[in-house]
Amino acid sequence: MNVKKYVGLGLVASIGFNGTAFGEGIEAAIEEGTVDGNIRAYYNTRDYDTKMDEAAFSLGGALRAETGKIGVFKMGLGYYTAQDLGTNSSDPAKVNKRLGSDIEVLGEAYISASAADTVLTIGRQRLSTPFANSGDAFVIPFSFEGGSIKNKGISNLTIELNHINTIKNRNSDEFIDVGKWSTGRYGVDVASTSGTTILGAVYSVDGIKLQGWVYDHADLFTSIYLQGNYSFPVSGTVKPFVAAQIVSQGETGDELLGEVDSTLWGVQGGAGFGKSKLTLAYTTVAEKSGTFKNGAFLAPYSFSTSPIFTNNMLATVENVDAGDAIKLTFNHSFAKVKLKLSYAEFDFDTAVDREAIDVDVIYNLGDVVKGLTARWRFESITADIDSVEQINNRFQLQLKF
Repeated sequence: MNVKKYVGLGLVASIGFNGTAFGEGIEAAIEEGTVDGNIRAYYNTRDYDTKMDEAAFSLGGALRAETGKIGVFKMGLGYYTAQDLGTNSSDPAKVNKRLGSDIEVLGEAYISASAADTVLTIGRQRLSTPFANSGDAFVIPFSFEGGSIKNKGISNLTIELNHINTIKNRNSDEFIDVGKWSTGRYGVDVASTSGTTILGAVYSVDGIKLQGWVYDHADLFTSIYLQGNYSFPVSGTVKPFVAAQIVSQGETGDELLGEVDSTLWGVQGGAGFGKSKLTLAYTTVAEKSGTFKNGAFLAPYSFSTSPIFTNNMLATVENVDAGDAIKLTFNHSFAKVKLKLSYAEFDFDTAVDREAIDVDVIYNLGDVVKGLTARWRFESITADIDSVEQINNRFQLQLKF
């Protein structure tokens, strides 16, 4: 166990018991502060046709604490852990390593200041931008180290500026340079960079939502992302919706990936009716022969967790190849159950084509224990080549507090 992690958590707690030393303002900040988190029991299997099947269990979750205001300032900590409790196979080839084992990390440690509809946050933090986010699909999330500014001074408009230097993976307790992360993930010479700068604006009013983002991955590439959504009621509970998105990417700086030239666009449409929703989406990535990954759309911090319309639990156009994808999704909410079913096809230019069937079921057990849910996620990937095929099951029992 890392003593510094417990010292950090203890510091926030000790402030609450030391009003004489820190003054009435600090004591009030602790009294007005918040504590939240979750406990997760998670079991994940991956069944393959051509290699060893994998499985893993992990128990863990999060404990987060944030003070109330101390003048214009707030402080926050987020402690995360994932433990296999010795339940997994002694053969490493049979263990699904994505959940993490024996992890304890201070994933959040920040100070923020707010004034004039603006919040500045510095330190370790979770992000919620389209292509750099917490990706909270396993036991603990991604988190980043850097600074962020959000302004809501204009009605219905949020403007955000972030700069991140390091990233912590979901199954790791180490923050590493984002340049090393990206170059290592893309299989080129590993190199540090000066970080990633993100500028975004989101405008939302009534049934309209417009957003634009620029990501400057120093010495790698720049992404420009635009998306618009529009929904409108027609009669009764029927509410159609349409959306479109486009992403353009090009190399920058030292061009550590070589020539990057990618254009993605997608359209989505459907309707909500009562407690159900039906959605059809299409994505295309233009082939750019001779460029990095044939013009593939690049998302270095995402594992199917970006807002690309045809993303599935595993199958995605992210970081794969140029090509086309189509996805049909059905959602329905029962009294205690949320159900999501989808089917997707991916037609790549050089990579193996594939099909994906997804099931996502969330059962609310709040009448047994407040904040308790059970979740099952399933994906079956089929293809003409056996090595691409797999069946993935994720079982999660979670208590949120």
